[in-house]
Amino acid sequence: MRLVFIPAFACDGDLYEPLVPLLRLDFDCETVTPAEPDLAACAKLVLNQIGDAPFLVAGTSFGGHVAREVALMAPGQVRGLIVMGAGPAGVIDRAPLERRRAAIEADGGAEMLEDMARRIVFEPEGRGQEAADAFRRMTERAPASRLLAQNEALATRPDRTGDLSRITCPALLIWGADDQFSPPGAGQGMAEALPDARFVLLEECGHLPSLETPMRVAAEIRRRFVPEVPTGA
Repeated sequence: MRLVFIPAFACDGDLYEPLVPLLRLDFDCETVTPAEPDLAACAKLVLNQIGDAPFLVAGTSFGGHVAREVALMAPGQVRGLIVMGAGPAGVIDRAPLERRRAAIEADGGAEMLEDMARRIVFEPEGRGQEAADAFRRMTERAPASRLLAQNEALATRPDRTGDLSRITCPALLIWGADDQFSPPGAGQGMAEALPDARFVLLEECGHLPSLETPMRVAAEIRRRFVPEVPTGA
């Protein structure tokens, strides 16, 4: 089965680099990095690149919002949904995202992105430093045009709380217990609203589980989406 990853804001395929080798025996993994100014356009871009074959879709943060839109847009094609750190609510206060836009327009957002790097993982100066540094490397090569488009898509995202019952494919929601950007309660609430969902809380993990705890994430994906072979078969 194809497994399509959609990275977080300012990230690229390296967000899933530690995860892909752990899943390669069971999934054909690929990454799509959309950069459109609204989530619907991002979802359409993903679907256009994927074609007509069935697939699982996974996303982190911004990518999780896009993945959820993809599942809503193509219910007959999406066989499973994996969301990490992206609750279904819309934006209540756009001011932080407006400040982010201004920072990107001013100087590419270097200071803003460094602040994100310090808060985006659990213990950024300790065991999470490698993950934080990976985030820094991705942001350094992300063009301002992509950052601005993704930021606008986040700022204008719709509230999908009332639409979750329409996502009937199996879903896996993975949250870091120490996520400073999306509270675990948002993931738990989404799991309760989806018809067929499993919620997993990762202790000592922040907003980027695929970098911080790839082995645990891979195990949860496999447990949810790879059929068990009966003993003695």
